[in-house]
Amino acid sequence: MGTSTEIAIIGASGSGLLAGYLLARLGYEVTVFEQQPHYHPARRTLIVTAALNHVLPFEAHPAILHKTPWMTVATAQQEVTIHLQPPDFIIERRALLQFLLEQAQQAGCRVQLGHRFQEWEALPNGSLLLHLDHQGTLRQVEVHRALIGADGVTSTVARALGLPLPPRIPILQAEVELPSGWDPRRTQVWFFPQETRYFYWLIPESDRRGVLGLMTDAHVSPKPLLEGFLQRWNLTPLAYQGAQVALYHPHLRAYRRIGRVDVYLVGDAAGHVKNTTVGGTVTGFWAAQAVVQAIHQGRPWRETARPLYRELRLHWWIRRALHGFDEAGYDRLLRCLTPSVRAFLGRRTRDEMAPVLWKTLLTTPALWRLAPHVLRSLRRPFPVERE
Repeated sequence: MGTSTEIAIIGASGSGLLAGYLLARLGYEVTVFEQQPHYHPARRTLIVTAALNHVLPFEAHPAILHKTPWMTVATAQQEVTIHLQPPDFIIERRALLQFLLEQAQQAGCRVQLGHRFQEWEALPNGSLLLHLDHQGTLRQVEVHRALIGADGVTSTVARALGLPLPPRIPILQAEVELPSGWDPRRTQVWFFPQETRYFYWLIPESDRRGVLGLMTDAHVSPKPLLEGFLQRWNLTPLAYQGAQVALYHPHLRAYRRIGRVDVYLVGDAAGHVKNTTVGGTVTGFWAAQAVVQAIHQGRPWRETARPLYRELRLHWWIRRALHGFDEAGYDRLLRCLTPSVRAFLGRRTRDEMAPVLWKTLLTTPALWRLAPHVLRSLRRPFPVERE
């Protein structure tokens, strides 16, 4: 069975569905191929910044569970609270993806479930012929203009193109009743580098419930660490949410041209994820917008994606610096967060730091006291987990 489409998107991820929505609204014939026979994304509680409003062309209200205007950052010795203006959004991933699916279909984007991408073939006319498995039957689809790989951390599109897969790490979080007396407007992050070189978090998703979680290096199992942390807080897990999350790396590539077809990778497939927080919702949507601009305006990908990559590179360098911090380094970091620094950070979301980096450093000399810790950390090998 052979068919054709102007633009094909592999994977009904958030970035894939947003790209499909935007392209369909612009009048393109676009088809999303999703390998799941029934669309039931895994439930997961996410925290995203208010920059979500800048990358989505509609309100994501069906997916917003809660808002938190306060974030506390803590070590074993001290803690600092930042007032976020505007507040972070607490979002349920499944509801967000199902909402995006509805929006894409209403805009005219075709979504075909139960189609697993296998390989591509260059045709003499410059098009690409996709080979897809549909319930055990080979289906061939000719793509005339663009192919977008939005199929996650183990992207089959990236593999087929010979492009490197992004590094990835595990995250695990438990759904819990909030501790007694906990302010449901406050998210908290703990740095305990002797346990994980990343961090723990507690994110309220309502006045009574939230998620307690952590992320670790790829070779470390998060379950024993999370269970120990739950016991410390005397909390009982009601359910678990886990995932393998992609990370950005400067050596990743997200574009190739084959014949007359432009091929892009977006979202987790391209490592469009901030290394500092392992947050990829906003940056994945940002990547989808950059792809749509490149296709519709005829601009080079490196041009439309430049602001996104500037932000991702900044977070990669920050993670490099933090990855070697010990307890003393994190204690020093918190002491550098003076009231003026906290006020400055509270006015900027974590997805919009690159444009103000130098202003931050120049106007907050206290941060320069971290230089010895940063230099020691940068001299250590930075682990890169690859397949």
